[in-house]
Amino acid sequence: MLAPQLITKLDQRLAKLLEDCSVINAAVVTTADGHMCAMRQGNQDYPLERLATMGSTLMSLGDTITAELKMGTCDNIISENKQGIVAFMHINNNLVLVTLTVQKNALGMLLSHSRRCAEEMAQFV
Repeated sequence: MLAPQLITKLDQRLAKLLEDCSVINAAVVTTADGHMCAMRQGNQDYPLERLATMGSTLMSLGDTITAELKMGTCDNIISENKQGIVAFMHINNNLVLVTLTVQKNALGMLLSHSRRCAEEMAQFV
């Protein structure tokens, strides 16, 4: 389990992420084993607890696939859907950042802001 001070810092950084990038509707930090550490969402009500579990599982699968194909590490996984985009990316070996948008044309914004957020989180975890 993460220290309360670290969880507070993660939560504050997620708040800044949603503030800085209006296209992001929700963001979650989860452990590699699926336990949610921090979450933020806009006006929508998403099942973020379940998203945390699925996000860690999906990143683990991505890591296994890229290792099997000898393609290095899995940096992120993108799920493009009819009603939006979900991005999954490693913060470090133990934490995963999951972000989502309902705007189909916002992939670049979602990835760039999420990547910057994950890199900043990696520095203080």
